[in-house]
Amino acid sequence: MSGRILICDGTATHRIVLRVKLGTACYEVVQADSGASALDAALRERPDLVIVADTLPDMTARELCRRLRPLGAGGELPVLVIEDMPSPEMRLEALRAGAEDTLCRPISDMMLFARLRNLLRAREAERELRMRDESGVALGLAEDAAGFTARRRVALVHSGEPFAAPLADAIAAQGGVEIVPATRQEILRGDAGRPDAVFLLDPCGGQALDLVSELRARPETRRAGILFVTAADDAHAASRALDLGADDVVIGDALPEEIALRLDRIIRRRAVEARLRSTMEEGLRAAMTDPLTGLRNRRYALPHLERVDMRARESGRPYGVLLADIDQFKAINDTWGHAAGDLVLVAIARRLRENLRGADLVSRLGGEEFLVTLPDTDAPQTLAIAERLCARMREAPIEIAPCHPPIAVTVSIGAATGPETGSPDAESLIRMADSALYTAKTAGRDRVTAIGALPTPVAAEAPQRFEMSSISRRSRSA
Repeated sequence: MSGRILICDGTATHRIVLRVKLGTACYEVVQADSGASALDAALRERPDLVIVADTLPDMTARELCRRLRPLGAGGELPVLVIEDMPSPEMRLEALRAGAEDTLCRPISDMMLFARLRNLLRAREAERELRMRDESGVALGLAEDAAGFTARRRVALVHSGEPFAAPLADAIAAQGGVEIVPATRQEILRGDAGRPDAVFLLDPCGGQALDLVSELRARPETRRAGILFVTAADDAHAASRALDLGADDVVIGDALPEEIALRLDRIIRRRAVEARLRSTMEEGLRAAMTDPLTGLRNRRYALPHLERVDMRARESGRPYGVLLADIDQFKAINDTWGHAAGDLVLVAIARRLRENLRGADLVSRLGGEEFLVTLPDTDAPQTLAIAERLCARMREAPIEIAPCHPPIAVTVSIGAATGPETGSPDAESLIRMADSALYTAKTAGRDRVTAIGALPTPVAAEAPQRFEMSSISRRSRSA
């Protein structure tokens, strides 16, 4: 994983050694020998991460952390602090100043690179979210991020260590989290529910590493943050935990305040990722949904029909296709206005949806035309469903508003079924339904015309105007 890293160290030999290590790993390196030059470089070079040593001539590493954090491009700039044998109190001070972590000299290469990969992955997730948020603002789709209002649940996974319960109480006393003690078996069985984070104790040197992978594979904990705590001399286990999916690690003793602070950061970072996923899913839904009726649109419906056709050919079971078109819709718009026409479309979409089975799909192809896909449906069933839909439309006029007279609306439907031996594929089948719809229109509207495996003939002169890639825009309202 490449990235631009700013090294800030007042000792030239330290800078050179670290620059060589990072350069060998294909990171782009920027150097600074003082806090002032680091601040200037952060603004000029826009690094992805900063490594700060405690040997600066003009300010402390903690002061520089506080001044660097707001300088990230659209977000907080991650900072690592390098110190000589930091105590738990010193580490807590650095974290409160904004550092992501402290590394102890001599620096373990394994731990250094694992931590860099971990932080840069999180940085990239934040960057992608910001990009999508900016796109959402431009489209008018963005919403404010939800704040943290409820207490977060943290599962403390232990193996019966006597200090587990007092530690849980001490962390909970910091506020903001509810600690739920759980054994390995309980967390894997899902007894702890869906915690916001998992606090994983590993006092015996890497024995809990396999649990990190298991937690990432389980649906209850796949999206939870993971804090891995291991022995003071086990950088190998800590680095492995980061690469296996832990969000953060603590090596050796830590104050309850530090644990609570790290858990808070983990949960917030996971919330960012959850918001990113939600933004992506909402975007996909919007791209495949008709905004007026709430039905699936053509972009979704046609690939869905192809999948239904493929499954039907594999199983040998038939399926039905209906093309429904509102009769004289242009006259409705001309008489009552386009606002009334939109309300008619919404009402027709609702009636279609309410009169179909759960496995059926009704979608709006465009204008006043709707496509209905009926899996596992033979020819007589397809015809019966189409006739029922026609009847439901005609039997009750559509109420637009209390002061507006009801509008009588009917639909014409073209029906086809497949696949059978030698039958056409989905594209040809829906083209046949389109031709059947044309026949229903020319025969007087408010009726069903069937084609394909259904017995009703189709006028020979009816043109084939439907293509899977581009649906005809012609009006059938005349």
